[in-house]
Amino acid sequence: MTLPQYVDYGSLVSVPAPFVSLNTTLHGFWFEADRERLEMLCRKIFHEPSGGAVDVRPISGHLMISWGQIAQVISQTPPFDRYGGVAEPQVAVWLPAARVRQRGDQLVAEHFFMCVPYIWLDNAMSLATGRELFGYPKAWGWLGFPAQDGTGGFTLDAFGLDYGRDELAARHPLLELVPTEALSLQETVFDAPRDVARDVADHLYERDDEGVHVHRGLRFLESVIADLLQRRLPTIFLKQFRSIEDGRGAALQQIVTASCSVTRLRAARLARRHQLTVHDLDSHPVGAELGLESQPTELAYKVEMDFEVGGGEVLWDAAR
Repeated sequence: MTLPQYVDYGSLVSVPAPFVSLNTTLHGFWFEADRERLEMLCRKIFHEPSGGAVDVRPISGHLMISWGQIAQVISQTPPFDRYGGVAEPQVAVWLPAARVRQRGDQLVAEHFFMCVPYIWLDNAMSLATGRELFGYPKAWGWLGFPAQDGTGGFTLDAFGLDYGRDELAARHPLLELVPTEALSLQETVFDAPRDVARDVADHLYERDDEGVHVHRGLRFLESVIADLLQRRLPTIFLKQFRSIEDGRGAALQQIVTASCSVTRLRAARLARRHQLTVHDLDSHPVGAELGLESQPTELAYKVEMDFEVGGGEVLWDAAR
């Protein structure tokens, strides 16, 4: 199918893929959520719109929240590759998931994806491009990071409101993460996504008698880990736009994937526990939708990396 040409006019707020992201520093913290809530969310985002054509399940009841700072994001498509780029601080929720199919009496995980149900930033170009191009559910937020000397914690305030006829959206606290006591850790440095994934799995998932990580109710094919072995981290999204004729309907609705290739990575465990505080806010229902409560965590990483985000694939389209 031949696509119509995208019309660039007025203010530049959206640029095309692929992108290169340089000098990224990411602090990722793993938390326990409610697996049933996560399954309900995946069903709402993928299974129900597609009528079951795309069935995505969380692989556990754990998720990661990251505070990241990307020094430079640059489009690689001419002539945008000569325009410059943006810095992109962001806070994101990462849910490890798999596209599954029923094979006889077994539920088989065929492809691994990271699902990103929440992401906040303070950059208009990244917000518009992420929503329009990929389907990232990007929202506006105020991000707080520790001081240069390492003191202080991580914070997120979001633009939103508690629902009520006379309420007005404004800035509200949503997430706070503060360091507590030190951990006794042997310093280990990881230089590949698969090594970080293996370390996370060793801490979060049980093993069977043969030493293979076990995930309740799922059998994993080799293709699920192939991306990690190739330094790829695929993501999956519900991309949609409201209809102008009926705002409760979608003028465009697709389930899409995007490729992410890690070109440089250095990661290490953080040597301090952290305490997460989750604040209730109706327009950002992190606690209710994810089943995420205020809690401590011992499993956290500091990651320094470069990566490339390429084009994607439409898995399902409501109009086809």
